[in-house]
Amino acid sequence: MTEEKALGNELNVAPPTDQQESPPKSQQVLILKLELLKKIDVFKHLSEQNLQQVVEKSPDIIIKKDELLFEEGSLEKKMYVILSGEILIYKKTKNIAVLKQGEYFGEIILIDHLPRSASAKAYTDAFLMEIDENLFQKYITTSSKALFEMMRVFNQRLRNDLVTMAIDSQKLCNFTHDMGNCLISLEGSQRMLKDLVSALQGTQKKHRNRQGSDKIKKSISTLLSVRNNLVTMIDQSLACVKKTRAKYVKTELSIIPLIEETIAEISCHKYVKGKAIEVKVKGTPKKVCFNYLDIKRVLQNLIINAGYISEKDGSIHVHVKNLKSAVEIRVQDYGAGIPEKIQPLILKETYTTKSDGNGFGLMSCREIIVDHHQGMIDFETEVGKGTIFYFTLPYKI
Repeated sequence: MTEEKALGNELNVAPPTDQQESPPKSQQVLILKLELLKKIDVFKHLSEQNLQQVVEKSPDIIIKKDELLFEEGSLEKKMYVILSGEILIYKKTKNIAVLKQGEYFGEIILIDHLPRSASAKAYTDAFLMEIDENLFQKYITTSSKALFEMMRVFNQRLRNDLVTMAIDSQKLCNFTHDMGNCLISLEGSQRMLKDLVSALQGTQKKHRNRQGSDKIKKSISTLLSVRNNLVTMIDQSLACVKKTRAKYVKTELSIIPLIEETIAEISCHKYVKGKAIEVKVKGTPKKVCFNYLDIKRVLQNLIINAGYISEKDGSIHVHVKNLKSAVEIRVQDYGAGIPEKIQPLILKETYTTKSDGNGFGLMSCREIIVDHHQGMIDFETEVGKGTIFYFTLPYKI
């Protein structure tokens, strides 16, 4: 794809007449670029001479459809102007925007010097102009009108993002509310199951329990516990969306029954099923004050993650011991370990290696342990030998 073809007939620039001498090929491209930039707010206020300097000193980039331009977290200090084609801006698996001819992007890093907050790739074949930090500082930041136009674009993008966030938040709120309605049917099922257990245990004193009635009774108890947990989480989610304050309830308890209950409840999870999970307790763990449901969520996430990385018939160990000022819980797997290059992202970004994951689990764990329980959470890993995620719950808060 040549530069002229990349620009194509998308620019409304009259071709030279028969009486006019056609400028050299490179000069034609320069004219097309200048005409386009004059239509872009941030550049139209530059003098003809400065604008020409920007165009002449800015490299051209031609990229094919789906070709990556830059990744989230990268540090190269460059912005880009779309001369033709379209560019997709995205974050992880969420598409943010599709930018078209005449739009620019990537300029934020030239202002705040922080890692890029999103990735960019070609949505179609695209022809771009690259502006580095030196050109940006020399020609754009020295023009107050150009900076004002850039601020206006920032503001519009922010407004659009806020509108999108409000719409997504409302959709999530509606969905969460309807999930609660779906759980209502479980109440009827629970009553029928309780009647069944009563029948299996006998309706008269002389009757003996039918075989399996104890298992059914335990299953009903687990079903009721899970249902109540879901209702509580739904209520908490709705309260968060509505910005209402709900009391965060903590109870002083032993952590061991909760660990055992959690293991029993998630034993049928696809990443945990078939794995040997052993609880190893050192001494007699002291009671700690914690939110029962939230610490169960932490244990669920850590054990499921350990199950995902473990071999088919692998083992997972949950260690519990007293420290000087807290109880420490360690979830240990014997998998491949965490590669060194992604270790800095763990517990700091929504990173996941699961094809069906979203990376929210560990972020949720950090919020629960650090923000709500004033504990700490971290990990130790060795490539080829496994990983230990551990957290603490202080004795007194």
